[in-house]
Amino acid sequence: MPWDVTSNDKSCPVSTPWGVWLVNGKLLSCHESKREALRHVAALHTNENLQGRLSGIALDALNQYRSIADLDLVPTKAMVAEANRGLAWRKEFDRGGTAVGVARARDIRNQVRLSPDTIRRMSSFFARHEVDKEAVGFRRGEQGFPSAGRVAWALWGGDPGMVWAKNRLEQINAIKNS
Repeated sequence: MPWDVTSNDKSCPVSTPWGVWLVNGKLLSCHESKREALRHVAALHTNENLQGRLSGIALDALNQYRSIADLDLVPTKAMVAEANRGLAWRKEFDRGGTAVGVARARDIRNQVRLSPDTIRRMSSFFARHEVDKEAVGFRRGEQGFPSAGRVAWALWGGDPGMVWAKNRLEQINAIKNS
């Protein structure tokens, strides 16, 4: 589908004068610079060419975000709750997690905007340690709960952190590849 980029049209505000238009005259978005508008068009072309080959999350990322700076990389409240739980368990039971895991929990607890590299490391951690969920003591009511693996899992944001990191990493990769 063809798109057009124009400026100084009254349809876009003065602060974002560069419009991306469908040929049928429908305004898709307004941008601060011609470069940003052209990046949006490039993403639209990529989206059209890759449709059906990317996951829904990646397609959404191509459509919604112009750059990684536009992504919300701040941990969620559910992740904060898990990180707090992990820090409390580590203090109470003196087990689980590493210094890196504790640092991650503090960043999550403080809702620090995480870098793409940190999100990659989170996704990698969860992929490597998902097997820990099968160990005794991972679930409430089991002997040895919370196991060292359960404490570590919580420090990294728990199940909410795993889902969030996976989704954000897909969005980051889609933007980098657009």
